Amino acid sequence: MATQSERAETFASLHVKGHPVVLFNIWDAGSAQAVARTGASALATGSWPVAAAHGAGDGEHLPLDLALANLERIVAAVDLPVSLDFESGYGRSADQVAANARRVVAAGAVGINLEDRIIGEDGLFAPADHAARVAGAVQGRPGCRRRPFRQRTHRPLSQGRGRKP
Repeated sequence: MATQSERAETFASLHVKGHPVVLFNIWDAGSAQAVARTGASALATGSWPVAAAHGAGDGEHLPLDLALANLERIVAAVDLPVSLDFESGYGRSADQVAANARRVVAAGAVGINLEDRIIGEDGLFAPADHAARVAGAVQGRPGCRRRPFRQRTHRPLSQGRGRKP
């Protein structure tokens, strides 16, 4: 089995401009093994299927401890890089997101999707606030030489993805 650092290097090497990474969504160790057998290069959890498989709703209704235990089982079951749908980081502040990101790395993930929506409310974090949360997630990955974490935004397409509204 590859080390977490080797998996992170592999995951980073898949991100090539002009050649999008195709990440197959999995929700547990069994689905991860099934998808790995098809020849996938990397895997990603989806927050909705993980929550639904545990009888919970999407939007951080699945307790973080349970999400991380599920992640650990997935990582142990396959020899592929695994990225976690981290929803909104299970915290509002950059410090909370950083602390939780450390737990995600400790559970074996090499990447995350971090949403800019505010859980439990209508709306999105202000761009500066979300940038601080992304920076917190990056700080929460001790020992990683690469920057494997990715951001996902919920900004309407009319505002342009990744650009300030």
